[in-house]
Amino acid sequence: MTKLFVAIVILILPLISSCVEQTDKPIDEKRPEGFVWSESVKISDIPNHNLKGVLNGKEVSFEYINFEQWRGSGDNVFNFGNKKPGQNCGYVENDDAFQLMRKGAEIQTGELIKEDFSKSLDGFVADFHYFDGKEDISVVRVDWNLALVIEEMTENRVKGRIAMCFNDEAKSWIAGNFEAIRCYN
Repeated sequence: MTKLFVAIVILILPLISSCVEQTDKPIDEKRPEGFVWSESVKISDIPNHNLKGVLNGKEVSFEYINFEQWRGSGDNVFNFGNKKPGQNCGYVENDDAFQLMRKGAEIQTGELIKEDFSKSLDGFVADFHYFDGKEDISVVRVDWNLALVIEEMTENRVKGRIAMCFNDEAKSWIAGNFEAIRCYN
């Protein structure tokens, strides 16, 4: 009986191993749909999917994206957040969000690139903030990179693509296609 069992195992083992898929590539669980955090980005790194991100180590879903033009200061700001305001262009309380701002100047259609953390982009600042679930908002201002394409700007909407990574411990990032509500403040 033992010799018969060993013979069966020897015959079946090659069949079982041939059914297991072999791959040379390691599986990266943190690479949703082709984008991964990186110290440098370029336009070709922007994935072709709806906006996704990781903020402070947690996946974030974007419920509200706006592009604000501030009349007084001339600032232009993209806000990518996980909560909607009571009305479009209204204040959002206790959200988790990324922000990209150009102080005192326009953001226009076309490509914008800040390849890596060490580069600067004149007049631009970026940060993200998150709500601790109790009463505090933490704002994180660290080095960042950016690949941005503004494809269309109308009176009411801004369409584009973005890949932006932050040099924080949790490796926060935002990447994909977006459509923002245009707000005039």
